[in-house]
Order: sequence, then C-alpha cells, then structure tokens
Amino acid sequence: MKITNYTINTNGLAQIAEFLRANHKKGEMIAEDQSMLYAWAADAEFQLDQGNPAMIEIKVWDSIHGRTQTFNISNDGVDSEEINA
Repeated sequence: MKITNYTINTNGLAQIAEFLRANHKKGEMIAEDQSMLYAWAADAEFQLDQGNPAMIEIKVWDSIHGRTQTFNISNDGVDSEEINA
C-alpha cells in the first residue's frame, strides 16, 4: 500500500511567516523563530495527513483582528512523496 508523505517546504515556511507577521499579535517574534515556524508547519502537515488542505489557524485571542483566521498554504509550499507502507 502506498501512502503520501507531505512536508511543508521553504516556500511554505515563508508563506507561514508572512501570514503570521501580518495577522498574529506576536507575528514578528514568531516569524523570526525557526522552531515556531516548524511548529506551525507541523500543524499544516497534520491537516494534510487528515485529507484537508495545508491550513493553519490563528485563534481569536492571538489574532490582531479579533477573530479566528485561517490560511491555506499554496501547493508551491508543499512537497509530497509516495512511500510504501
């Protein structure tokens, strides 16, 4: 059986950083922290593994807009590889 392994690539990390800078209360701080970007990327990879789009979400209490915000990473930001399971 083949399964697809998804990873967020450097383009996707840049997209996440841009979204966080523009929308998260601690945007610049988070966008400059590689470990935080990888944590957000892991959320998007989890969504992909569940059959959803590569999406991240800023909760209402962390959003500068006072509402929950979602962001879909473009296909250019996602790498995939089929592996035998």
